[in-house]
Amino acid sequence: MKKKMSVLKVSEDKLTLGCDKNACEGCKANLFCSSKTTVFDVAKPKDLDVKSGEEVTVELESSKTIFTCFMALGFPMLMFIPGYFIGSAIKGTELSAFLGGIIAVAAGFIISGIFFHIKKGKFEPKVLP
Repeated sequence: MKKKMSVLKVSEDKLTLGCDKNACEGCKANLFCSSKTTVFDVAKPKDLDVKSGEEVTVELESSKTIFTCFMALGFPMLMFIPGYFIGSAIKGTELSAFLGGIIAVAAGFIISGIFFHIKKGKFEPKVLP
């Protein structure tokens, strides 16, 4: 997935990028899109000389995007199933099973957060030269 983004700020090793809101007007997902306010930092390539206000092309591989979505949302939700059965096995009531599932979902979000903290640079978008 490639997207043109505006450079908002340039530091020694990072670029702060944001979307051009005018590009959103013709998009069919304009009403539901949350990326109109997206601002994020990416690593600045060593051989790239850009200034604030210029446009760059950012790429994120589709496989990494799908995996990121799974780890951020799918994995924690799948954790509900074993948590439900573990909670049910501990006490045998519906309340304990439900609480076990909720605790497992919270643990899934924590595991996902730790995973992305450890693998921070691997899933960041890359600026193309």
